[in-house]
Amino acid sequence: MPTPPLLDLPAPRSPSRLLGAVVLGCALFAFARANAQQPGAPVPGELPALPEAPGAGPSTEPMGAAPTAPGAAAPGAAAPGAAPAAPAAKAPEEKKKVDWSKVPVVAKRPPTGWWTGTTVPSGGPGYYSLRDVIEGNYRDERPKQPYGPWSLNSTPYFDFDFRYLDDPKNTQHDWADAYKRVHFGPEDNFLFSTGGEVRYRYMNELSSRGTGRNNFYDLFRVRAYGDFWYKDEYRVFVEFMDTQVYGNRLAPGPTDESGPDIQNAFVEAKVGNPFGGPLSVRVGRQELLYGSQRLVSPPDWGQTRRTFQGAKAFWSSDQWSVDAFWVQPVIPNDSKADSVDNNRNFVGLWSTYRPKAGTFFDLYYLGLMQANTTTANGDIHTIGSRYTGDVDKRFLYDFEGAVQFGERGSRHVLAKMLVAGLGYRFTNLPWNPHFWIYYDYASGDKDPTGRSGSYRTFNQLFAQAHNYFGYIDLVARQNIHDLNFQFSVSPQPWMNLSVQYHSFNLDSVKDGLYNTRGQIIRQDPTGRAGNAVGQEMDILATVHLSTHQDFMFGYSKFFGGSFWRRTGNPNNVELLYAQYSLKW
Repeated sequence: MPTPPLLDLPAPRSPSRLLGAVVLGCALFAFARANAQQPGAPVPGELPALPEAPGAGPSTEPMGAAPTAPGAAAPGAAAPGAAPAAPAAKAPEEKKKVDWSKVPVVAKRPPTGWWTGTTVPSGGPGYYSLRDVIEGNYRDERPKQPYGPWSLNSTPYFDFDFRYLDDPKNTQHDWADAYKRVHFGPEDNFLFSTGGEVRYRYMNELSSRGTGRNNFYDLFRVRAYGDFWYKDEYRVFVEFMDTQVYGNRLAPGPTDESGPDIQNAFVEAKVGNPFGGPLSVRVGRQELLYGSQRLVSPPDWGQTRRTFQGAKAFWSSDQWSVDAFWVQPVIPNDSKADSVDNNRNFVGLWSTYRPKAGTFFDLYYLGLMQANTTTANGDIHTIGSRYTGDVDKRFLYDFEGAVQFGERGSRHVLAKMLVAGLGYRFTNLPWNPHFWIYYDYASGDKDPTGRSGSYRTFNQLFAQAHNYFGYIDLVARQNIHDLNFQFSVSPQPWMNLSVQYHSFNLDSVKDGLYNTRGQIIRQDPTGRAGNAVGQEMDILATVHLSTHQDFMFGYSKFFGGSFWRRTGNPNNVELLYAQYSLKW
């Protein structure tokens, strides 16, 4: 496959770029079908039927026979009083073709917190990439952007929507179309797509992870997938991913490097159409993403994306989506193939209701069963809901809450989390400015020694914490109060600038500070260090270079509070990074 330059030039859509032999075979098959005998066509060696006289019905007399005398029975007709002739054979029914416009089923997904997708103008005339600016390509409307105009995107590859390529009226084409939605086989029953990503990120960390040591390193990631459908009934999806880190002065984290591995590999079957919506079952290795991603997500900031192995059933209609799953986490390993964690089972039932455009209501149950661990044996059950939407596309709101109960070792679990966010979109101002204020709370344990009472530290499960608690990743949704603000603008439809501010305080002064992996990185069991963790400022800029290329860079700084200064290295933490990605 040719690698496009920074500003990839369009090329005619040509399946011969990939699977040339297969596509050639399909073309020959289509040519043969087009030239095959059609119903009613003359058979070679036979004379064509004579045209009928005006007003005459179809003739039943053989060619060359004498005309039938008036009142006489026609040749082959039953004589008076004879038994009626057997009815003619029923013509075979025409086979129903696949409606590929509904494959795959793409349910409208709720936005994440901060309503990231709304920070980019929704449409209208303009330049929609840096390449558009250079080439003077002023568009009447926003082009289709299945991957979005950002370098980071947690959406799994198997959920991206390229159905517009099958629209006969589609005028948007480029070099990568050759690899998407390739139709072939009898009755157009087969569909194949492929794609992937190459990504590089430079990281410059001062007092990396709060250790006082500086760290400069490079992160590389490659992804590639194949997606095969038979009708709208069966699907096989496989994704490969390779992650590498170079120059790291500290030991890589579990999400930094995994080497070459299978990220997704599942089979899927449509099993029915109850209540007017398709019901499907998926079995195998698969990423999970739900709601705001505060509890279940394959976070894209990390080198390795979280994945699971198990089974999921999912159903959707115009207003509802319902999923039920049982899976086990897959553990990244940089020295051998990633394996399933047989000591943990994760089950869930997640429903989303869409009463109107832009409004979402989630209701969910999540269960995590753990065994054979040193400290966390037991079952944790989470029940929660989320309500998010807008009023007149200006006033924005986002509320979510959850409670946890169960057992952890010998202690009962009783924990909770709460999110309340209000935002405003200045629709009458240029640059599409957005402002949000959020309060995030997750309970902590008042007695971490475990001598009395219930265990009250909220478990963030399999969360996306990077977007919500600062880009340095020192803080997670456990034992925390976070009052935070975000302001963002889009000077151009292909550019976005955002600033976040966080004020972190512990919920329980005796419990620890948890990082995005759910690990305690600092703690004062006496509580004398106080609860003031610190403050963080994050600045991020994203640039959409072209249809397939994006660039982002940012700077973050964490200012330690009294708790931070008294529980380890007191230095502030800084992060400078830049990332380039190419998706096809």
